[in-house]
Amino acid sequence: MDKDGAETEGPDLAAPSGVVEARRGPGRPGGPESRERILEEAGKLFARDGFDGVTIRRIAARAGVNLAAVNYHFGGKKGLYHEVMRQLLTDVAPIIAPAVEGIRTGVARASGGRGALAAIAAAFVRHTMTELLMDERLRWQHILLVREFSQPSDEFPMILAEAIDPMHDAVAELVAAATGRAISEPETRLLTTDIVGQCMIYQIARTLVCARMGWDDYTPDGIEALIGMVTGAVQRTLGLPAAGGGPRTRPEAAP
Repeated sequence: MDKDGAETEGPDLAAPSGVVEARRGPGRPGGPESRERILEEAGKLFARDGFDGVTIRRIAARAGVNLAAVNYHFGGKKGLYHEVMRQLLTDVAPIIAPAVEGIRTGVARASGGRGALAAIAAAFVRHTMTELLMDERLRWQHILLVREFSQPSDEFPMILAEAIDPMHDAVAELVAAATGRAISEPETRLLTTDIVGQCMIYQIARTLVCARMGWDDYTPDGIEALIGMVTGAVQRTLGLPAAGGGPRTRPEAAP
């Protein structure tokens, strides 16, 4: 706290190196570039400390802007959090859309063939884990998303509708095709959550996994090993035979 009782920042929350205050006069906010910086730095802070653990003053200091810029662009902390989540959904859309399309198209083509379904499952695991584990920005965005799973905010219904439901509904089609259960059955929905969770856990537990394995971080070879392990686990969960990992970028039906 400073002498007036205002919150001050520790060294780890200083503005990023090279950031210049985007003021155009006393109290005036910066332009679009400051808006992008605010979104990025606010997202990282929300991911680390949660909505209640972050103040506008901290966000402004981290982004290298004045307090007026945050209110000008977002109307306050709640509006800022909404826009951070909207940006997250925009960023994950290119991951979700091809996964959903690949599963639905693949299941239809497979016509119940066990080998084809196994290949679709393998391709889904590869696509999802590759994107999650190799995209640097998704490292903090994923933490923020997981916070919403355990401590949902007013934004959770939007996240559920635009990201979670489409992905889970598509995976449920694969589960139903592999198990013979109806999509609406509770067992199908729980198995779906289990399969998606197996793909997500190695991002959630990244620090733990690296500590236990003696790794500095995930490497391409390490990610390949994780993908292979999860692929086999998912196929066994669905009672499917082992099949190849499929394409590296998007899940599609086996020929």
